[in-house]
Amino acid sequence: MPTVVIVGRKNVGKSTIFNRLTGMRLSVVHREPGVTRDRVYGEVVWRGRVFNFIDTGGFFPDEDSALATKITKQIDFALGEADLIYFVVDGKDGLKTEDEEICQHIRKLDKPVFVLVNKIDTPKKELGALEFHTFGFEHVFTVSAEAGIGFGDVLDTTVGVLPEARRIVDDERVKMLILGRPNAGKSTLLNSLIQEERAIVDEKPGTTRDLVNARFYYNGHSIEVIDTCGMKRPSRVKRSVEFYSMMRAIKVVDKADVVVLIFDITQGVVDQDRRIASLILSKAKGFVIAPNKIDLLEKKDDSRIVPATRKSFPFLEFVPIVPISAQQGIGIDVLLHRVMDIYVERDKLVDKGVLCDIPEHLRQPSGGRFLKLTQIGRRPPVFKAMLSTPVNESYIQYLRNSIRNYFGFLGVPVLIKTQVVKRS
Repeated sequence: MPTVVIVGRKNVGKSTIFNRLTGMRLSVVHREPGVTRDRVYGEVVWRGRVFNFIDTGGFFPDEDSALATKITKQIDFALGEADLIYFVVDGKDGLKTEDEEICQHIRKLDKPVFVLVNKIDTPKKELGALEFHTFGFEHVFTVSAEAGIGFGDVLDTTVGVLPEARRIVDDERVKMLILGRPNAGKSTLLNSLIQEERAIVDEKPGTTRDLVNARFYYNGHSIEVIDTCGMKRPSRVKRSVEFYSMMRAIKVVDKADVVVLIFDITQGVVDQDRRIASLILSKAKGFVIAPNKIDLLEKKDDSRIVPATRKSFPFLEFVPIVPISAQQGIGIDVLLHRVMDIYVERDKLVDKGVLCDIPEHLRQPSGGRFLKLTQIGRRPPVFKAMLSTPVNESYIQYLRNSIRNYFGFLGVPVLIKTQVVKRS
């Protein structure tokens, strides 16, 4: 999938732009309640095109400190992945020396660059953006992230510049991805699945830095399983190689059919586990949660594992939870069975006759009517709801739950697009 990276000095509005553009997809397509989204990575959908969107820290082009060096190296890794760079500047503050230094830095990359002059919310302020044309880049846009001004032109031009996403050859192999924090047992799970030591297993967290993949068969189905580096919280990523490994893991989510989120039951669920879950949801992938190392718990605690995990992920009520011990091979068969169930659910087309009848049996939105429901996509399932009035997120969630009650979709995000039709 094509990638856009945002760069700029501190406090020019990069994160606000990131939230503004990724929020377009969330509000239109799917907003699962309770998801805390990380500010580093997201997706943007525009005119039928999808691209990855990466926010970066404030650039320190000329600051000679250990932290500045680390952040600059991480930004350079992100820029290496970019097909297009959004160079954000502050139109209110005007052109600064740091902007010129960043300009020289990214010019060397010989990649397409859009200059986004932020904080321009009136025609009068547009005159202040003229000085940024001296950078010499072809595309300079005036925008206001706070007011949502100017991004239509930016995105229209973006989809014209970005390369078409490479089509993934559709084969019969199920692509299963393992994600989790360091030392959660990802490599042990991979080795348990394939019954050989393909991935290095070590007690020291963070052993796996590259992606490790292997193929095996389960009940006649070919499965490719991919192990990734442990995903640390951004503030904990101290070495550039860890940042780069995390970015590679994030990108490989695009290729997965089903993602297994694994965590160490002896440590419990923490915020980083929920961040990883939000990433999986943002990509609308099949999803199963695997609390690991259950062999280390007292037998009397077994019945508490699923309820406690469910409570820790209240926004994932549709995701199956399969307690396992990767080391002892406990629960592995159940996990694989669930993975195959979810793989089938992602591809399901529901009965059109039932879909036609659903609007008559559901609660109608306040001040209007629910007119029609159609399925317009699969892998993941996407539905189009036609209504006579705009609806809020709580009604969208009601529709999503109703679709699940009728058709299942275990472990699969259900995406809903709404269209308001004014009846004459």
